[in-house]
Amino acid sequence: MTGASGWIWDPDSWQEWAIRLLRQHHGADNVIKVPDQDRGDLGIECFTRSGIVYQCYCPENPDLSPRALYGNHRDKITADINKFIKNETELVRLFGSVKIRSWILFTPRHESHKSVQHCSEKATLVRNSNLPYATDDFMIDVHELADYKDSAEILNRGPILPAPVGVPATVPKATPDGIDFRHIQSPLISTMDEKLSRIPQLKNPEKRATYRASLLGSQLAGEGLLDRYLESIPEVHQQIIDCVASVERGLLLAYGPGDHPHKVLGSVIEDVRIRVEQVVPGIAKSNAESIALMAVTDWLQQCPLDFEEAG
Repeated sequence: MTGASGWIWDPDSWQEWAIRLLRQHHGADNVIKVPDQDRGDLGIECFTRSGIVYQCYCPENPDLSPRALYGNHRDKITADINKFIKNETELVRLFGSVKIRSWILFTPRHESHKSVQHCSEKATLVRNSNLPYATDDFMIDVHELADYKDSAEILNRGPILPAPVGVPATVPKATPDGIDFRHIQSPLISTMDEKLSRIPQLKNPEKRATYRASLLGSQLAGEGLLDRYLESIPEVHQQIIDCVASVERGLLLAYGPGDHPHKVLGSVIEDVRIRVEQVVPGIAKSNAESIALMAVTDWLQQCPLDFEEAG
């Protein structure tokens, strides 16, 4: 909902955006989301490995006065801190070894000192409850969107990569079974080999086998990267899939008779790599290249990429 204040959020879109923003701010691997679809929530949207709990909250009305907004915040904090205390058994299992030092209501706007006073009172209540998952200096606070301005600007430019996903992938020299890629045979690899043989620089069978092995290793590395994206940040995985599909759709019309095969191959690889870097800002160049080589290897084995003889 958009009001006179320029507030554009509704509760669902705020929750989705807020968690993405917090992952950008803390690092995607450091924020654990707590889904609420199964028998309700525990008064927690997510928590960090460093001991910060976030509850993301957006009132329905975008134009509440500061006093009315405080009332909303007060009631939300009261209800969810009661859950934080009451659900001790579930939360012990949820947090594991993480000790919670701060509980934060994350909301688009925060405009009353009374919210700060209420947070202080509720923090004392939690400390006096001697919860096994709360630190002795446990605090409660209200944060607003403006407090995360820098992270929000970065997020608007593109998705954040979890640290392990951003680390350059290692291109394997053999299959998981230890088989040298040069010695693998299959109908699809035979198709790829026949196409590669039309490249003058790869006429020599030994050179071609070496290059083919490099492509197969990169294909495995690219597939592994995509699996990691799918697990950690599925929106990035989907962006890459869409990007690769877009290049594939244009292959049949992009090249034709008279185009030098080695230039076609190099151009397609570079096109995919650049597009991946555009949709995933910050991705390691070697990772974008592995994804490009993965796509090209697949296309060489199937129909989309071929080298036509000059007519």
